[in-house]
Amino acid sequence: MEKLFPLMPILKYLIVYGLILDAVLGMTASDIEVFQQVEHHTKRKQLKRNSMGSKVIGSDDGTVKVYIKFHDISPRILCATPQLRNMELMDPTFTWKGPKGVNLSHKPNIKITQTGTLTIENFSKELSGVYICTIFFYNPSTKALQSLSLKYFLYAYRDPNYTYEFQAQYHAADCHNSYNSLFLKRLHTALNQLVSDLAYTISIHKSECHTLKVPLAGIQYELFLTLKVHLDVKALDAICEKDLAECDHNLRIEKVRHRVEAFFSKQADTYRQITGLLPFVYYIDGTLQVVRVDRCKPGYGKDHKKHPKCAECCVVCSPGTYSSGYQVTCLHCADAIHYGETDCETE
Repeated sequence: MEKLFPLMPILKYLIVYGLILDAVLGMTASDIEVFQQVEHHTKRKQLKRNSMGSKVIGSDDGTVKVYIKFHDISPRILCATPQLRNMELMDPTFTWKGPKGVNLSHKPNIKITQTGTLTIENFSKELSGVYICTIFFYNPSTKALQSLSLKYFLYAYRDPNYTYEFQAQYHAADCHNSYNSLFLKRLHTALNQLVSDLAYTISIHKSECHTLKVPLAGIQYELFLTLKVHLDVKALDAICEKDLAECDHNLRIEKVRHRVEAFFSKQADTYRQITGLLPFVYYIDGTLQVVRVDRCKPGYGKDHKKHPKCAECCVVCSPGTYSSGYQVTCLHCADAIHYGETDCETE
């Protein structure tokens, strides 16, 4: 019995912590994910409606920037200004020219209506650039021939392939206590069991134990954790082969976020129900912070100064810039002469 006595605190800790983990892992993510999928579907339908009904009008003051999602159809780009739309025009004719002065009249994926409205199907980064519409018309009151050229800057963009980092704090045992490392191993296992079916893994990127002097509570110890989410490419490829509808990265990462948030919320609820002594290590309610980390595909980057109307978009890199890997910004490169360059090769 004497040999068993020193092990009693450890056994008590493992039993209590095991019960907590069982309660947390026993939760189902189905309710959360059903809501999330409905929310995502609703937003996607709303975005589609907005895109289908949108119009872009030219300006006398300068170039109008237009952002078109990769592989989507462009908004209807009108060869008109607000003033011209309200004028009666006699015998108007419209001419559209694309990047490098190419005439757009007979391009297969481009439609120009009799009223000069331009739409482009299946927009790609190569179609980015300056588009100029010239309108010729007679002014009914003066019978004089007039012309006006309007300039539009079309940019392809993509949604960021983002991920999340999580930060949380735990009350801990003494910073040199082995209970803390045991807890971290159990936590790492639990989190990865939580998201394994989504083709992601979660690592404990940083773990710091600090001693705090708390008013009226004396000395306490806290673990400050940073968790990172990593894509398991092979697992995702296997999922995509079976069902392309389940292949959306951003949808899957949102499921990860909801599950992790529910995991910590469940811990807080479980601890509140414990009467008596809490385990040596337990989650501090309300300390979970979710940090979104954006990544752009090669050839794209974010620039809130140049593209304030699409600040959260990954916009195609302009000539003179490039991006490789999964950076978030386009870098300067004099040898990058096309839109969407992915490297900077100098001879």
